[in-house]
Amino acid sequence: MNDLILQFIRQYSLGVTISEGTIGELMKHLSISKHAKNHVLLQENQRHDFAYFVIKGAARSYYLKDGTEVNTWFAFENDLIGSLNTYRDLPLRETVELLEEATLISINLKTVKPLIHSNLQISNFSGAVIEEYAQFLEDRIFYTQFMSSKERYELLLKHEPMALQRIPLTYIASYLGISRETLSRLRAK
Repeated sequence: MNDLILQFIRQYSLGVTISEGTIGELMKHLSISKHAKNHVLLQENQRHDFAYFVIKGAARSYYLKDGTEVNTWFAFENDLIGSLNTYRDLPLRETVELLEEATLISINLKTVKPLIHSNLQISNFSGAVIEEYAQFLEDRIFYTQFMSSKERYELLLKHEPMALQRIPLTYIASYLGISRETLSRLRAK
């Protein structure tokens, strides 16, 4: 299990100098967790102490609008799951639910945050993780503001070819902002 955590640290420390001692210190705040399908990992309007990295599994993020779930993103293997609100100790705006049984690396932000201020290497590592998350957010804004539903559907299939087998069509339609019927027509083309 420690090998999976070490692999995660190495993935995000590319270009960042991080000593074995710092890796050991960081590993004290990371753990492997397994969760069942449909487990709610993060709950809207609540504070949370953890961010996650997906080793195996899939998740969705959604919020409620007039009683309807609006899906905003999906996470798969090698993706981060979290919110900057967690880092800032604020209530979340979205709920994250697992779509499959999942194996995750859990990052205790409450205990890591003080280290970010006292250890330059952990600060640089944290910066690399936040940079990755910022890129995800920027891409998400671009996709929702400047791409059609059809383009977003094609992009989802390009990045995650098995998405249609792993994500219920209702969630994909919600993510695209279209009805299931329109999604069926897109799929038929």
